[in-house]
Amino acid sequence: MRLSEQPLGPLERKLLEDIDAHVSHAGASVPLVFLEGGHYDPRYPVVDFAVDTLRFALNIANNAILRHKKKLKLAIGVLVDDLGLQCGTDHCDIDTARQIAAVDNETLPQELETVLGEYSIMRRDRLIVQGERNCKNRGLMTLRKLIDAQSRSPFLPLRMEEQPALRRAYFRRDNYQEVLLAESKNKGVWTAKCPLIMAQHYKDVLEKISRRHPQAGSYHLIDFSEADDYNKVTAGTDAAMHLLLTDELTAGKKVTITNAFLSDFDPDSYRLHHASNKEPAFRHDNFLVAADKSAA
Repeated sequence: MRLSEQPLGPLERKLLEDIDAHVSHAGASVPLVFLEGGHYDPRYPVVDFAVDTLRFALNIANNAILRHKKKLKLAIGVLVDDLGLQCGTDHCDIDTARQIAAVDNETLPQELETVLGEYSIMRRDRLIVQGERNCKNRGLMTLRKLIDAQSRSPFLPLRMEEQPALRRAYFRRDNYQEVLLAESKNKGVWTAKCPLIMAQHYKDVLEKISRRHPQAGSYHLIDFSEADDYNKVTAGTDAAMHLLLTDELTAGKKVTITNAFLSDFDPDSYRLHHASNKEPAFRHDNFLVAADKSAA
């Protein structure tokens, strides 16, 4: 089926410009861009945010293919909140009142399947669907390895807090802010916090797309989130960059993560956070309110 250009809103146009720059700077190598939208909670009906962000990801991918063709590789993903995390400013609790079935690539709400069916840019079985429950379990395994490695690498940006009945693991960000990754109130039993779960998610995504496309010269992960999740998601992004995305995992290639946060009150307002393992200075925030909607 022949592709046709999709109309884009302000955020989609901005992210497509970022992809254009990524391709331009890649030279002869072929970069891979991973676009993630459609985040939903199986406990509740699918909300507009999930439908809209999946459509954003697919619109951007569609137009990027038309613009760059074989100079670019693309992958699409959906992250599912199958943990039922209830997050405050200083804590994350798992909602145990209702059991949530684990997700897989075969199961998505009909609203999201309908959106996927409107596009012919990828096979359905190539969609990367990941659940936060698996990210939590793997994140705790990763953390245990990091705690063990800290004894041999004192410069690791990880700090352990030891109390008689409590252990806590903190990640130290570039601005010296400390982010709680996990805590243990019972010896050997750890509880993961949202930043660790998000960091592990990005690690998992990179492992999946690099296995599928080992020939890619660089990787750019673009993820859509709600504005209220800004702090925990950006903390997870920074933890991924400094703790989890090792040189061995990245094979020395450039990895960029762009988090796009949508405003609750204006669909044309957004905030961007960028992080890269090769350009520490390429980390900034940008809050934009688009007044000109005529070009959409």
